[in-house]
Amino acid sequence: MRWLSAILSGCLLIPAPALGGELTNPDGIPLSALGGLIIIREWDRCTFSLGGALFPRSVRFRQATPDGPITTRFTLPANFQGSAPGLFWEMVPAVIQVQIPDNNGLIYIEDELIRSTGTVRQLLSPPLPPGKDYALHLRGAFKSGDKLLIEEKMIAIRAGQTTSLSFDGSGAVAVFLP
Repeated sequence: MRWLSAILSGCLLIPAPALGGELTNPDGIPLSALGGLIIIREWDRCTFSLGGALFPRSVRFRQATPDGPITTRFTLPANFQGSAPGLFWEMVPAVIQVQIPDNNGLIYIEDELIRSTGTVRQLLSPPLPPGKDYALHLRGAFKSGDKLLIEEKMIAIRAGQTTSLSFDGSGAVAVFLP
């Protein structure tokens, strides 16, 4: 009986690379995709994830920048509730570089105000699954002389890529200021 328990415990303690790859469930799902607590720290980024198997996976992505840390939060569906868009550690944020003529101009992404200033702004999307384009609706509102210009644009972003956009007033609606 001791021999059987020694052999069984020895088989269970063999590391995954010795078994020829990542451990999987009988249905083929990798154990790393099933859920639990995962913390990944690399350079100036930290990803904290909880859930994933029976409950939705809550992910917090924090990146240090010269202006202070940027925290992005999002939720992925549980693995048993439907198909997840991808494993969260494979996801990468997209960078959106926006040029706007007014230093204090307003930028809205999907009708949500982005709190930043400057004529060139670098914005970070939530982490996205690679290989797919995502459409975003952006609106810029800025002052030019005695007018307030409001301009709307659609862009496509992709994980890991930088997309540039310029609000120049060419397609803007003008509102005269008193």
